[in-house]
Amino acid sequence: MSHDVPTSTPKFRMTLSLNVLNHLGIGLYSNIPAVLSELVANAWDADAKNVDIVLDIDAGCIEVRDDGHGMSVNDINGRFLKVGYQRRKQASTTPSGRPVMGRKGIGKLATFSIARVVEVHTTKDKISNALRMDRDVIKSSINDNESSEYCPAPIPPDVSTQTPGTRLVLKDLDKGLAKTAPHLRRRLARRFSIIGPANEFSVTVDGTAIGPTDRGFHGKIEFLWCLGADTRVESTDRLSHVKKITRLDSTVQLERQSHHVSGWIGTVDRPKTLDEINNSIVLLSRGRLVHENIMPDFKEAGVYAQYVVGEVNADFLDDTNQDDMVTSGRQSVKEDDPRFEAISTYVKQALVNIRNEWTDLRRKGATKRALEYPSVKKWYGRLGSDQRTSAKRLFGKIESLPLADRHAKMELYKATILAFERFAMQDMLSRLEDLESLKDFELLARLMVGVDELEAAHYHEIVRGRLGVIRKLIKIAPEAKEKVLQKHVFDHLWLLDPSWERSAGNARMEETIMKEFGDIDAKLTPEERRARVDIRYRIAAGKHIVIELKKYDRKNIAIEDLLKQLRKYHDTLEKLLAKRYPDKPRHIEMIAILGQSPSPQSFPERNRSQLALLGARYITYDEIIDQAEKRYSEYLKKERKVSEVTEILQGLAIDFGEDDRDG
Repeated sequence: MSHDVPTSTPKFRMTLSLNVLNHLGIGLYSNIPAVLSELVANAWDADAKNVDIVLDIDAGCIEVRDDGHGMSVNDINGRFLKVGYQRRKQASTTPSGRPVMGRKGIGKLATFSIARVVEVHTTKDKISNALRMDRDVIKSSINDNESSEYCPAPIPPDVSTQTPGTRLVLKDLDKGLAKTAPHLRRRLARRFSIIGPANEFSVTVDGTAIGPTDRGFHGKIEFLWCLGADTRVESTDRLSHVKKITRLDSTVQLERQSHHVSGWIGTVDRPKTLDEINNSIVLLSRGRLVHENIMPDFKEAGVYAQYVVGEVNADFLDDTNQDDMVTSGRQSVKEDDPRFEAISTYVKQALVNIRNEWTDLRRKGATKRALEYPSVKKWYGRLGSDQRTSAKRLFGKIESLPLADRHAKMELYKATILAFERFAMQDMLSRLEDLESLKDFELLARLMVGVDELEAAHYHEIVRGRLGVIRKLIKIAPEAKEKVLQKHVFDHLWLLDPSWERSAGNARMEETIMKEFGDIDAKLTPEERRARVDIRYRIAAGKHIVIELKKYDRKNIAIEDLLKQLRKYHDTLEKLLAKRYPDKPRHIEMIAILGQSPSPQSFPERNRSQLALLGARYITYDEIIDQAEKRYSEYLKKERKVSEVTEILQGLAIDFGEDDRDG
């Protein structure tokens, strides 16, 4: 069998389709700040001193103007329109000595991620040129025979000025300009460390220059750790207000070579100062962001991580002489690269050192902040030296927690004070085991007074809490009151009588009684069934209590019918209790909760007297709330002679700016 032998050596050819643009630019970038960052970087590489970004919200377009070198026709074709042009192959620095930011030659494609049309107006050596690129035309070329060439349309250049520079106009935006100019300034400020007078590079958005305050946390840094001896951190960011500045070693070890980083890591005074974007440590290289947040890589947990923000400049991450470790979108790096592993190790160790120091610094500052509240200061003055040490540790935790509001912090201080007082009582109790002398019995007297004070303080807080619940009930609609009370009144008998703190009972006895009540319910008329909601048996304060709930909207319940019904339950309960507890007194109270007073309503006192003969009473849903509110308010007003602990707790409400009219 023979084979054909080629008569000549075959030729192979690699071609690139315009479809590559879909992957390199059109779908690569996700937001406007990321796209504008590419254009700012291009302006830097063009040795521009000024970059002006103008937003036209009504027209839906963005202009980016710079005063750089500009481009000739050869520059446009050979550099700007050449996808993959490697600027650093020509030189790693610009004519003025700036380190070149561009690397892959695809940044200009970023504009197609947000705009359908891009116009380029540029002037070099007093010659102006302009072109128009249309994303739809590019996509059409992609679809037509997999074309490998796209020719932008020339347009009349802007000849109003002959000064060097380039102006890009992004039109027909896919993403709306809902984000304001201040938002864009802040995002760009976080993406570059070279913006500002120190590098003769100004960037404005709608006429306002980007500055240190645009980072969003200006003036909020509490403690600062500078990386190395880079004094520009303080001067650039105007961080003279920080409480303490510490310098950290800036050396990063990579494959037996030492590299140096610069920048800073700081902690803010409160977590709410930082939003989701700013609670991060960004990596920059050659003055530009290469990784938006390195924090998640460490899985930093706990309170401390919510206070951290920083910028780490590591030029070795973007070394011209090594492979590019930055992803195509220029917003993150390849995390398996040894350079990233080296910088990660460095930052992680720095954070360990910072966390330890931060904990001590916050603890010291927390005591000062806590004692600014007069009530806390008064309580702290009561403590012994050992207790003060423990209190300081708790102050540190309270003042460091990312609490939602001042009320939450106030409640934490209250809980802390009450807990300390309880522990103090326990300590005194343990010492009572060795009572021997008269002096020891004086300790017992102090303990009794302390127990009284602590009980009064606790009950005072309970009453305030109950009063808060009651006042919320007052504000809700009638049908909602009915549902809430029906659900909770059986388990919160304090709504009916403050002395009924907790219901107690015998499960088997309750089961027997409710079974007997069920037999009674089965004999109710249809009208009686429609009028009621539920009936329960409870024991509280030595009383056997039967509570029947009638529907809120049930009208004209006759007193005779109510008496007849309650008597059945009373007699049944009396018989069962006599059988179960023959030698014990049996105090029975029957309560009917109604939507309105029973009829005839013109004789309320007579109705109440008839029920009282049976050991029963009625109360309306609204009266439950009104009477409870009155009882607890009067208690707080009468208890003006309260314990010192109670006064401290009351003072906290005033210290935190809350209404304390009821004590």
